[in-house]
Amino acid sequence: MELTEDLIYYWLSVSGLSPRKANALLSEYTPLELWEGIGKTLTSVSFFGERAYEALIRYRNFDYLQRSVDALDNDGISFLPQNRFPECLIQSEVDPPIILYYRGDISLVHTNCVAVVGTRACSPYGKEAATRLVTDLCNYNVTIVSGLATGIDMYAHRAAVQANGKTIAVLGSGLNDVQPVSNIPLYRDILASGGLVLSEYAPSRPASKYTFPERNRIVSGLSQGVIVVEAGLKSGALITADCALDQNRTLFAVPSNITNVKALGSNRLLFDGAIAALTAEDICKTLNFSFGKIERKERAVQLDIFEQKIYNILSGGDENFDSLVIKAEIAPPKLSAVLSALEIKGIVQRKPSNVYGLTH
Repeated sequence: MELTEDLIYYWLSVSGLSPRKANALLSEYTPLELWEGIGKTLTSVSFFGERAYEALIRYRNFDYLQRSVDALDNDGISFLPQNRFPECLIQSEVDPPIILYYRGDISLVHTNCVAVVGTRACSPYGKEAATRLVTDLCNYNVTIVSGLATGIDMYAHRAAVQANGKTIAVLGSGLNDVQPVSNIPLYRDILASGGLVLSEYAPSRPASKYTFPERNRIVSGLSQGVIVVEAGLKSGALITADCALDQNRTLFAVPSNITNVKALGSNRLLFDGAIAALTAEDICKTLNFSFGKIERKERAVQLDIFEQKIYNILSGGDENFDSLVIKAEIAPPKLSAVLSALEIKGIVQRKPSNVYGLTH
């Protein structure tokens, strides 16, 4: 094996340098100059910072780095070094990470991407708006970017998978520590559908209150436009909106009822000048995407015997929970589990007054 620039970027990353520190070093030296000079011609601890200097020395071991990369390969994880990032992630406003770990189709970072984000505690309207916009965007061959959180993120990814489209999930944790764990099946579905899951964090790193806001700059950075579907005044989605404006991205927001407290933040974005996200076609035209609507076959979804029974009942129209218990002859605890599974698969949606219906 020979030393490559990719391996040097990996060295800079596993040494634990912050993106800001690493980018500052790379603005002064090439990766090879850092590798060959650290501890030799480059000995100014004050320039590097004591912790960074010691870490770079400690991890400057070709055999260790190669074994580490081989272990990633064995775990189905690859990494993209900064020198091969798409141009949209090289902006100084993104403060780009040194590498991105990923599973899936990395070529999606070079496609027309739109981020869809919003509150975790979304309303039925927010879920329906996200699902409809994403489904239509996928029909225009747009890649959907989001953060694999509960709420709007989850529904955006799920709608893309169900529409047989492409989606990128940017995690606030390592690839082997998916949070929330309830979205692990969705994580797998994204990959099975030809999507991409990526993170700037080492595979086993858990999420923290800092990593979720930090990853938002990657969500917006990858995207030509950002759609805030539904966000309260303190929603993390507004951080993504701020990142989008810093990165000169086009910001959209879905209009919502002014009495909906879960949408006070997204409605405020509209008041402050964000573009109303009304249709996928309008969004594509605003972003100057060259597009033609494409027909997609519905993605086949496997249902177990209980799920199929509920699907057959709801095919005749909406039903409330109590009537489903009677018609399906399923005990309430089991029915709750079945309905939750069908919601996760994007087949059933819960409506007001404990009523359930098919999504389409």
